[in-house]
Amino acid sequence: MLLLQAAPKPAMTPLEDKDGIVKKADEELAAKPDDPELILAAGLARDKVWRYTESIELYTRGAKLAPQDFRFLRYRGHRYISTRQFGKAVEDLEKARHLAPNSYDVAYHLGLAYYLRGQFDKAAAEYARCMSQAGQEAGPALPGGAKRCAEVANDADARIGMTEWRYRALRRAHKDAEAEKLLETVPEELELKESAPYYQCLLFSKGLRTEKALLDPSQMKGNLFPTLGYAVANYYLLEENPRKACPLLRKVASDPAWNAFGAIAAEVELARGACKDE
Repeated sequence: MLLLQAAPKPAMTPLEDKDGIVKKADEELAAKPDDPELILAAGLARDKVWRYTESIELYTRGAKLAPQDFRFLRYRGHRYISTRQFGKAVEDLEKARHLAPNSYDVAYHLGLAYYLRGQFDKAAAEYARCMSQAGQEAGPALPGGAKRCAEVANDADARIGMTEWRYRALRRAHKDAEAEKLLETVPEELELKESAPYYQCLLFSKGLRTEKALLDPSQMKGNLFPTLGYAVANYYLLEENPRKACPLLRKVASDPAWNAFGAIAAEVELARGACKDE
């Protein structure tokens, strides 16, 4: 199995900070430079405008000042994923899991980091670990009201987002029976917000959405195409149909939303050689 550390990097162009959120966060931090909450806020402000190299530096600074606060490792791990440094992401997120084993966000991003490294069994197991806590005792509250794994029982958006990546990991790990069983838990009528695209991907996998409907150009907004496009391309990879998978992978990987998980996953597939014999 290829444990990919990084895929070819696109032009990681940040967004324009039209509202001056970075400047405002920096001004507040300048007054209290050793305040962990203000360091975190300055990092998150940069994340909003895709300035991840800078936010990583701030999360590193925060982690040194507050080594028991899992959030700095959680966010730095996320941004190591964004900047295609998957080995570092795993290292950070495994440490964050030790500090906050009930954190949904840690499990979500750690599973993704495993997936991007080709460690599909570990990805599926990490998602299962978190989802198995649904409905149980939630454990201690997390700083900033961060979501806990136990809460996915009553949070359809959280559950569906993790279900889609767990399903993908199971299929890539050749655990098709377990993947099919997971798919059966997905209902056909859900009202979702942030995870609505992942829900459409799951309905596609269930045979309830067509490729044409999923990739309808008139419905594409923001980073929808990388999310939906990677789902369809991944389906064709599983079907051993590179003729259909590869053009879609290339299109997804070149999407302007270079920080979208689907775009990153498409880059990884190409770097892993999915289309070398096309």
